[in-house]
Amino acid sequence: MSGRRIVIGLVGQVCAGKSAVSEAFLRRGAAVYQADRIVHDLYQKPEVKADVRQEFGPDVFDTEGNVDRRKLGKIVFADPDRLRVLTERIIFPRTGEVLKPRIDAFRSGRTEEPALVLDAPTLFEAGRSGWCDRLLFVSAPRECREAWAREQRGWSPDELTRREAHMMDEQDKRTRCDEEIENSGSLEDLDRRVGECWRRWVEEGTA
Repeated sequence: MSGRRIVIGLVGQVCAGKSAVSEAFLRRGAAVYQADRIVHDLYQKPEVKADVRQEFGPDVFDTEGNVDRRKLGKIVFADPDRLRVLTERIIFPRTGEVLKPRIDAFRSGRTEEPALVLDAPTLFEAGRSGWCDRLLFVSAPRECREAWAREQRGWSPDELTRREAHMMDEQDKRTRCDEEIENSGSLEDLDRRVGECWRRWVEEGTA
């Protein structure tokens, strides 16, 4: 192994299997930070709850006083202005505060992993693609994504479409990425494709 340390940004279509790709990188020794988990933790913080309550009212909270992300999602994915309030004022600045020190620690050699994977669906929207050395786009056939959305998240096809409509243009993301993996086969196929990226980017240090 060349000893090269790189940051890999992971983006792609909604419900295309980015988590499975992250796990394949993790098995190979990468550090993986999933933005959605960081956001989940942020919603537990009192100051974030206060901001959400101020902007969206008490109806987006459950009976225990926690943010109900399904209720919040129904509001923000129906109104682009409300989505911008949530992401640009409340979420993006705080995820940046969490992630930047971790990336800095990785780049300075204070961690042992040869690669850091940033699984962040809104990486471009948050203006953080420049944090990464390589960008990987994950796609999957529409019928597969609809099935996974229904089985794993309880979403209808309309919900999938609605969420996609509020994200940055898909083709634009594709053209800005270094590689695309289509998740249309088995998990073994997906793992093999991740392995090819790992070999070129991490072990060999090539484009």
